[in-house]
Amino acid sequence: MAEASIDQGKPMSQLYYVGLQPEPSTLDTAIDSDGILSAVTDGYDLLSVPITNPHFRSRVSRISQSVSDPAIVPHIAPPTYPEVNFAANSTYAQHVLGMCAKWIELDSTDPRIAGVSAQILKHELSYASFCGLSYVVVPGPTRRNNVALYAESLNAALATVPYINIIVHLAMAETGVEDPSGSDVPAPVDAMSIWDIWNSVRTICDYTSRLSVGLQLPAKLPPQTVVSRWFAEPITVLFISANIFLSNPKGYPVLSKAHQFLLFKYMKIKPYTILQDVREATQIRTSSKLPSKQDERAYLIYMRHLHTILPSPTAVEKFGRGYQDYLQNPLQPLTDNLESGTYEVFEKDPVKYAQYEKAMFSALSERGPNSNGQPVIVAVVGAGRGPLVACALRASEKAKVPIFAYAVEKNPNAYTYLLQRKKLHWQSNVEIVFTDMRSWNPTHKVDIMVSELLGSFGDNELSPECLDGVQCVLKSNGIMIPQSYSSHFIPAMSPKIFSSIKSQNKEDIMNTPYVVMLQAVDLLGMEIKQAWEFRHPCPTISATAKWPASHLIGGPQHQRYDGLQNDDSTATVIRDTAIDIGNEHNNRHVKARFSIESRGVMHGFVGYFESVLYGDVELSTRPDTINKKSKDMVSWFPIWFPISTPLYIPDDAEIEISVWRKTDNRKVWYEWSVETFVLVPLPGLGSDNRDSIASASPARAASSPTKRVRLGCSKLHNPGGKFSSMLL
Repeated sequence: MAEASIDQGKPMSQLYYVGLQPEPSTLDTAIDSDGILSAVTDGYDLLSVPITNPHFRSRVSRISQSVSDPAIVPHIAPPTYPEVNFAANSTYAQHVLGMCAKWIELDSTDPRIAGVSAQILKHELSYASFCGLSYVVVPGPTRRNNVALYAESLNAALATVPYINIIVHLAMAETGVEDPSGSDVPAPVDAMSIWDIWNSVRTICDYTSRLSVGLQLPAKLPPQTVVSRWFAEPITVLFISANIFLSNPKGYPVLSKAHQFLLFKYMKIKPYTILQDVREATQIRTSSKLPSKQDERAYLIYMRHLHTILPSPTAVEKFGRGYQDYLQNPLQPLTDNLESGTYEVFEKDPVKYAQYEKAMFSALSERGPNSNGQPVIVAVVGAGRGPLVACALRASEKAKVPIFAYAVEKNPNAYTYLLQRKKLHWQSNVEIVFTDMRSWNPTHKVDIMVSELLGSFGDNELSPECLDGVQCVLKSNGIMIPQSYSSHFIPAMSPKIFSSIKSQNKEDIMNTPYVVMLQAVDLLGMEIKQAWEFRHPCPTISATAKWPASHLIGGPQHQRYDGLQNDDSTATVIRDTAIDIGNEHNNRHVKARFSIESRGVMHGFVGYFESVLYGDVELSTRPDTINKKSKDMVSWFPIWFPISTPLYIPDDAEIEISVWRKTDNRKVWYEWSVETFVLVPLPGLGSDNRDSIASASPARAASSPTKRVRLGCSKLHNPGGKFSSMLL
């Protein structure tokens, strides 16, 4: 059931696939290719078909009964015709989702039943693999207290049949248990218990990418926390019983608004959708024992309709399409010369440059023209291909404040591009300077200095170090844009990202922050917290301070291109003796505590930034403030700090994250570690019901005496910048 093969015969634009699970009564005999292709002709993309039928179950039962010794596990031979429901046929294998027998109990406490079930699982997976199927659905555990045995059986089966992917069929949450005392009060329901079982299974199976979830949508949806936890999991299939549909005024089946919103969310990860109980629900809806095919197709038609009314993707989702949960190393523009295509991608963000232009307009308007009649000197440091230079010129025109602009750039190729742009568009009121900004020594000091050196965590592309080095050319009353930026973070769960990192089996990857367009991620904390802040101009830097001479252009990557300069060019390369200012003042450390209401697994933490460009003009990548400060800005994806070993977080817990920003004057790096705690009510001092611990909220726990019990901690990641750093 590979995606590439399912696309055959379907329009290229189709991204969502709907299948049908036939009624059990129709599967007493094997299904031939005509039966499967008939379903496809009716508009379905695939059928979910049990691999074996009641004939096989009858044989297994007879063999099991024939072995009287309870210590002996009967040997079960593989199923043969007519015990299987379909034959090998590449024509329709792409339209079949195999279903393992629902009656097996891999987690049975009876060793005979568990042993027979494990044999049946391997036989069915082997036959499905022989028939060319890629995915097989296996019923989930039936017991909470024997999950390890269930997971071990899956793991053994995956090792035996290497080309099959297993989908574990699970309910989204408990639906409630009848009170054994007979009272009208329902027994307590643990909304996270099914997810808890799944987490144990995939952890025991070591996060294999061949194991995923087939989630059964309930008639009554669980709390939003449960929905969000499942969204972060590898969901391959959504099973939807037609019995949970409602009827609209015209008698057609529809889903509730809550179910629609859930599907809209989950369709972002594009799972297959399998409709169940269609004939039974149609009989009830139409009051007919023999409903027409058209009546039955109403559910399929409705699902296709939902696909057409999906909410439009956000600007960020459009920009990041194809890069969801894909790890990318952060840029190092200080040490690497970026390609033109990289600059071009960033220049496609109209929001960022509109905010920069607005900030420059405000600064120019407030400052006004110089009293001596000279133009205001604006320096764009790290000019790239010049988008901020163009913003400065437009802001000057709008504010009616004349400027003279410097475009300072160390990338020789971008420098050439700037020279061309100056000749074609900017002429004499822009000077192009080819140098590292930290070694620039202009004739006149600067009134306004503008840069776009921010990274996904704010300072992770060395904006503080770059701007410290060029601050000496700023007038004492000069303005720097941005004026400040701060880093923010929150613990998160992402099995997909962890599995991706783990599969590469390299220690440096577990100790490296990555830029990621997050999708299958669930934020665990109740709020995003600030780590630290940088302000510019930096108050601790003296007016004469310089960076060390090692940063001057003159190395093999920074040769002066005198051949590119002609009579029309005012570009200059300035070399000067420097005084080392050190970098210890840019070290940072934060230890933040996050309250966790509902259990989960921490795989890392997500970093964002906010920046004040000038006055009330701001940028933000935080999901809770981006719409207010810089809606639809796409230039930055969040940054992901992984932890090497996932940490299980129970209900009513706390996570403490420590992050360091360090330097040795040759490089800058981050170190991080995590500690976890659980809040336990003190006996007799505010809680006489120990069972309430699981359902208490941090607010409740805080209102009564509790004890913080340490659960565990991670190692210190990236000590000494051993695995990842930003070179100065």
